[in-house]
Amino acid sequence: MSEWLGKTFGNVRIEKLLARGGMAEVYLGSHLNLERPVAVKFLHSYIEEEPLLLERFRREAKVVAGLRHPNIVQIFDFDTFDGHPFIVMEYLKGPTLATYLRHLHQRKKRIPPDQVARLLKELSIALDYAHKQGVVHRDIKPGNIMLHNKTDDIPLDQPLTDDVEAVITDFGLVRIMNSTSHTLSGTVSGTPAYMSPEQARGDPTDHRTDIYSLGIVLYEMLAGRVPFEADSTLTVLHMQIHTVPPPIPGIAPQVQQVIDHALVKNPDDRYQSSRDLAVDYYSAIDLPRKAPAITFTYATPPGSVAIDSPALAETAPPTKPESAVEPKPAAVPASKPKVESEAEFKPPARPDPASQPVRSRGWLAIGLMSLIGIAVLAFGAYRFLAARPIIPNTAETANVQITNIVASPLPSNAPALPEATGMLKVDAGTYEVGRDPADDYHSASESISLNEFWIDQYQITNAKYERYMAETGAPQPMIWPAEANHPVRGVTWDQAAAYCAWLNKRLPNEAEWEAAGRGPGPEPQLHPWGDDPTDGGNVLQLPNDNTYEVGSQFFNVSPFQVYDMVGNVWEWVGEPYGTLPEGVRILRGGRYSNPVDLAYRLQVAPDVTSYIQYAGFRCAASQVR
Repeated sequence: MSEWLGKTFGNVRIEKLLARGGMAEVYLGSHLNLERPVAVKFLHSYIEEEPLLLERFRREAKVVAGLRHPNIVQIFDFDTFDGHPFIVMEYLKGPTLATYLRHLHQRKKRIPPDQVARLLKELSIALDYAHKQGVVHRDIKPGNIMLHNKTDDIPLDQPLTDDVEAVITDFGLVRIMNSTSHTLSGTVSGTPAYMSPEQARGDPTDHRTDIYSLGIVLYEMLAGRVPFEADSTLTVLHMQIHTVPPPIPGIAPQVQQVIDHALVKNPDDRYQSSRDLAVDYYSAIDLPRKAPAITFTYATPPGSVAIDSPALAETAPPTKPESAVEPKPAAVPASKPKVESEAEFKPPARPDPASQPVRSRGWLAIGLMSLIGIAVLAFGAYRFLAARPIIPNTAETANVQITNIVASPLPSNAPALPEATGMLKVDAGTYEVGRDPADDYHSASESISLNEFWIDQYQITNAKYERYMAETGAPQPMIWPAEANHPVRGVTWDQAAAYCAWLNKRLPNEAEWEAAGRGPGPEPQLHPWGDDPTDGGNVLQLPNDNTYEVGSQFFNVSPFQVYDMVGNVWEWVGEPYGTLPEGVRILRGGRYSNPVDLAYRLQVAPDVTSYIQYAGFRCAASQVR
């Protein structure tokens, strides 16, 4: 189809052919509006005479396009041309994991276990996120995993650096292809070497088929080969259904157990989430520092796209309601690489105060044994103290009698520590805040030392604020009622501070808020997602005329995994890092239709309702329990 070269389809001009495969041809294109390279994938399917199949393609492609995750290639558009459906997606120039592994294994080398763990972590988070949206990949393999580095090329003869990311491509492509062809029940689709037994039989599949395929990818990274190889496709499929994978020579027994669990033939008996697979692998290679953090549950964020009711945000350019008078943000410097934090892996959690961290069974056993040990020690201490005579040391203690041994309560005036549920830890350190050159809305760049603190992962929602009002009799905010999982807005600074105090928390001070959004390093990024003001167009798809459900925009997350710090509602902060006139407070982060950079600070007098009507907040704490 070389006749397509140089032609323009919608906003994309086709530049050159990148690859040709059994399911599609991939071209490099230029997006004329975004002014960036894109990949254009033409699927091998003619559907112009099948209106129902065309509609199914559009519906399935729309669901996949609704996925927003840093480890899933972003789909920008989809359409048909001369009966050929095509998809416009993010262009990544790095090699596939298949290409890298092939060159690595030719030199008799393997990826180190800790780097395997990091890649597995990224893949498992992406898969769990997609599965919670009702989307199954059905063709997970190294050829559909890109190795991406935002700054440098990835040499095939060198070890992977820590800034290389694993990004899944062709998400939902098998399902889309099935929707645009006469695929019947019992037809096998996928890649035999990575196919689950139920997929090989042509049985119905669910998210667990991806977990099996991910187990094959893990097997290949560690062994240098796939578990089943044969001269014919039918033989490989028969082995997937009936043969136990051979053990990998030289690996630890606990690692082999993880692989065996992932590759169980019965999907009911294998891992039920890719996260569990990653957790057990971390523990098996003795990475206890990261393994407990990976075990926290994270449910589907509110507002996620479901397979039966896909929804895409409108892409109209931002406009400002007449009632808003805040100035436009200043210009943002040129794009620079996103700063990723590998210090601690904490997948996002659903913003629900009732949710509790779920530990693995091993940690529960350790905790139970610890409690038993503490109980024995406490009983021994009681018997010892009760039996020994009381010998006062001073006149002040001469009349003291011990009548019972109980745990000493905190002093009545000591505040209880808030729970850690729904909060994220930011380590102590020196953080850069502000931006040069300084102006009316930016302070000059400076370094500020911060103690360790905790911050809410999500903005306070209307549902949470409603419970607060019901229990305390607090007045309603300016904007009420409103949708439950959207951020509360129209609250004054005093109302926000009172809510946080109700939970034994506080408003984050200004430097803490900015550090949580920009991350560590001498030149921290200016937006939660990096320094590109639009994140390749993602920001332009944010709702323009209203707030959105917290945690539903998966690109809008900071290096510390804090969500929605820009572009939903302004957020009140506590102590400023500069001098302010009496009574003036600070709002940060912008709001819908006016996202600003993370150094942008808005000084607001208490009675300026044109700003307060867009104001929300999140809480922080110095310590948690």
